[in-house]
Amino acid sequence: MENIRMDFPLATAELPLPQVAKGYELVTVNAERVELWAQALSLAFPDHPFTAARLEEEFINKPQFDPKGVFLILKKDKPVATAFAWLDTPEERTTGRLHWVGCDEAHRGKGLGRAVVVAVLNYLKVKGLTRATLDTQTFRLPAIQLYLDLGFVPYMEKSFEQLEAWSGVFKAFANARKR
Repeated sequence: MENIRMDFPLATAELPLPQVAKGYELVTVNAERVELWAQALSLAFPDHPFTAARLEEEFINKPQFDPKGVFLILKKDKPVATAFAWLDTPEERTTGRLHWVGCDEAHRGKGLGRAVVVAVLNYLKVKGLTRATLDTQTFRLPAIQLYLDLGFVPYMEKSFEQLEAWSGVFKAFANARKR
């Protein structure tokens, strides 16, 4: 599993507002919703179980954490999708990170991933950041396609591994189109 990076030009982007399908609600995290956030992440990434305690340790207790940048989509008060904005350091003023985008498998295909990604991008732009970045894995082709459709571009580090990883992604897209 190889990681790849993508960039988004916030400074020049015309961003749509996030839209959620009927029956779903887009909310931000507050103290009462941290457990829901952990549930959403655990549903989307069952191989990386999250707890409220883990979120507190890794994110919430850091000075750059802002609950207004953490988005959840709920259906009947149950979490089904999430993404959040992150700054790699508290001093960062240029680049924000789109972090841990995920959707419960039972709710995929309804535009929920797009909604939380657009919500994060709008949040970062309003905060005055000029660039967004994300890291993902090469096998997450539907997510990569969404990011490309929204205007993210591959970040080609000066490494053979990154070039090779992106080559594999584009070959997988070409093979999928042939089917």
